[in-house]
Amino acid sequence: MSCRPGHPPRHPDFDQGNAAHLVHGANSPRAIAARAEAVHAELLVAAPYLDDDKFLPAVSRYLQAAAREALLHSHIVTLSESKGAGEVPSRVWEQATAATRLAAKLGSDLGLDPLGHARIRALSAGAQVNESSVEELQRRGAELRAAREARNAAAAVPEVAESSAEPMEPHELESTHEG
Repeated sequence: MSCRPGHPPRHPDFDQGNAAHLVHGANSPRAIAARAEAVHAELLVAAPYLDDDKFLPAVSRYLQAAAREALLHSHIVTLSESKGAGEVPSRVWEQATAATRLAAKLGSDLGLDPLGHARIRALSAGAQVNESSVEELQRRGAELRAAREARNAAAAVPEVAESSAEPMEPHELESTHEG
C-alpha cells in the first residue's frame, strides 16, 4: 500500500480476518464467537440439558458473557505476567469484573451453580403436569359448567311463568298507582 503514486509501500495490506488490531478481543464479535464455541463445548459436558432448543436464547447470552470474561481474564494474566499487574488499565479491570458478574448471574439462571440448580429443580418439579391431571381438570370443569347451566335454567322458569300472566289494561295500571 502506498500513500502516493510512485512511493514505496509503507506496509502490506492486512488480510481479511486478521487480528492485528485486537488488544484483548472482549469487544470483538469475531473473537467472542470463537471463544464462545470453546465455552459451549465445555458447557454441554457440564450441563447436557442445555442443548435443548428452548434454552438457545439464554445459552447464547451466557456464552457471550462467559467468552468476554475469558478473553479479559486471559489478557489480564498475560499483561500481568509480562509487565506486572500495575500495568493493567483500570478500565480492563472494570470490564473483567462486570463480565464476571454477568457470566455468574446468567450461569446461575441456567442452573450452573448449586443455588441456580436447586431453583430450577424446584420450579420444574412444581410445574410438571401430566395428561391425566389435565383431563381430570377438564372433566371437573365440564361438570361445574353443566351444574351452573342447570341452576340458571331452573331460576329462569319462574320468571317466565310470571311474565306470561295476562297484561293489565291501562285504566288498571292507573288505579294501582293512585294511592
